[in-house]
Amino acid sequence: MSKFEFKVAWRHLLTSHGQTELTMGAVAVGVLLVVFLSSLINGLQVGLIEDVVGSIPHITVEASTPGATPLWKIPGKGGVGGLVVTKLEKMSTQKRKIRQWQRVSDTISQLPGVEAVAPTVEGSGFVSRGVKNQGIIIIGILPSEQMRVMSLKNRVLEGDISKVDQQNAAIGVKLADDIGATIGSRIRLTSDAGITQTYKVAAIFDMGIDQANDAWVYTGLRSAQALLNVGKDVTTINVRSKSIFTADKVADQIKSFSPLLVTSWMDSNKAFLDTLRSQNTAAVIIQAMTLLASAFGVASVMIVFVVQKARDIGILKSMGATARQIQGIFVLEGLGVGIGGALLGAGIGTGLCFLVQNLYLPGETFGGKPATIIPMQWDISYVLAASAVAIAVGLLSSVVPARRAAKLDPVEAIRRG
Repeated sequence: MSKFEFKVAWRHLLTSHGQTELTMGAVAVGVLLVVFLSSLINGLQVGLIEDVVGSIPHITVEASTPGATPLWKIPGKGGVGGLVVTKLEKMSTQKRKIRQWQRVSDTISQLPGVEAVAPTVEGSGFVSRGVKNQGIIIIGILPSEQMRVMSLKNRVLEGDISKVDQQNAAIGVKLADDIGATIGSRIRLTSDAGITQTYKVAAIFDMGIDQANDAWVYTGLRSAQALLNVGKDVTTINVRSKSIFTADKVADQIKSFSPLLVTSWMDSNKAFLDTLRSQNTAAVIIQAMTLLASAFGVASVMIVFVVQKARDIGILKSMGATARQIQGIFVLEGLGVGIGGALLGAGIGTGLCFLVQNLYLPGETFGGKPATIIPMQWDISYVLAASAVAIAVGLLSSVVPARRAAKLDPVEAIRRG
């Protein structure tokens, strides 16, 4: 396009003050809403995912526990005096051990979709402090590796979980309240194997899960191995995938070479995933309707431009302006409205997002972090996508009015303009 079209389009926009601002405002509101709603929905999802998945590994690998077998299915054990014994004996809650776990762990860590791997030992037991005694789940960890698999640091209310070792333990906030323990308190752990050991409380955590806060006790890996009498073996290998939504694919890779029981968080949280998908669908529909409304606003104002500038269009065509040049003028006006509205909406939307991000609720947490009045997660991709769509909307919305302007008869336009 030549300098002529740019100059005329710019003059039209400047001399139609009210309509230009109104049209740009419609586009800006559309972009603002898309940026704000996208950040809001993303913030909700990130917080929910962190609450649900942040306190658990993406993938767990453990030895499968056999089910109970009736005596009548066991050769030589089924008949007693011609009678069939069908009683099922209660199985022990002790998990089976993973032997040669270092080799398994090394193999898993070399998979392309794996970010971190951490071995753990889990078993049941009791915690005692004074006269108080309560059932717990003992979890032996290597703190540096476990913190790479789970967001433990964000869950700590007091103390330092990296100090967990053979003499120090971390307990849930509810458990600490029940037994009256604080940082530095001495607690006594007794496993189902009958082994007892004393620890000092090094950290108190809040996982956001009642069961974890009420029953989990973290100790050092070697200490838990001795406490639970599993030798040098482990009961579980925790895995973190590079992307939270590729955990099922990584789990399938592990299943392909390992006979162990492999479970991803996606397998055990299908209802939660369905909720996220529903949120995304609703967000796309809302954003599309918002931008569509902006498109109609731009198109209607551009048509009004054509009607109002009919006399000017006739004069320009009588002076030699071609239909293509007239069409280019209105296309440039639509493009200008789109760019101006996109910049305005993106700026205001981004400012609102950062403003809301810094308004915190005292004493509240969401996703393991201090909770804001409205959970927001701003991303530059939202701004770029919304701006690009807005510019495209402004451009496309001007096509029909531009063609209408190009088809005007100059004599009729001047006479009736």
